[in-house]
Amino acid sequence: MDDAADSLSVVAKPDLATAARLLADLTASHHRDAGPVAVPLQPLPQMALARGRVHEIAGPARRTLAAVIAGAAQAEGPVLWLRPGWRREGLCPQGLARLLPDPGALIMVNCARPVDIVWSMEEALRAGCVALVVAEIAEVPDLRQVRRLHLAAGDGLARNRAAGRLTPAPLGVMLGYEVANGRVAGVESRWALHPLPPVDAGPPRWRLDRQLARGLPPKDWEVQMLTGRGDASAPLLSENA
Repeated sequence: MDDAADSLSVVAKPDLATAARLLADLTASHHRDAGPVAVPLQPLPQMALARGRVHEIAGPARRTLAAVIAGAAQAEGPVLWLRPGWRREGLCPQGLARLLPDPGALIMVNCARPVDIVWSMEEALRAGCVALVVAEIAEVPDLRQVRRLHLAAGDGLARNRAAGRLTPAPLGVMLGYEVANGRVAGVESRWALHPLPPVDAGPPRWRLDRQLARGLPPKDWEVQMLTGRGDASAPLLSENA
């Protein structure tokens, strides 16, 4: 009787790390035969985000990093940014001007409920009509919801390929609205950006952390804002030697 109870206890409390790995493997196999693997989106030299997948951005400067990713994705198609509509705070257009080639083209949507944010993200990814969906989540999604988001992003990518379109190649980015380190289980990768103290009158500096990525160990870099860009497609942040 005790053995049976122990077995039920194990089933009722699965290891989340193992479940997340299994989830990623199952989701990736769903679209394994959809064609050649799309080139990852590379908003920074140190950062590569797989297409047709959902990633997490964390850290105190997570919105800055999300804006840099959005700026890289704008070259391929529309960018949708989902936010909690019950909050009055908004993104600063003047601040976005330094991070996006065209802040005015950013599609901002205020969602009425936490569940609407995840639902809107799923539908936008599945439609395949946007290059990137940024979602400021008010509640951490569970593994089932994350799997649905992965499948939706893969469906959108496959739909565009079937129509002969290489772009947009959709992917999703989640970041906590109030919590800097949400630790969403089942994401493809997790990155964090932390501000660093300024050096004299130098440009703004951050620490970029790769906390989770398939096949790669955790690593961090010191990056800084470029003072000027002659090419709009060049990265806004560079590694500080």
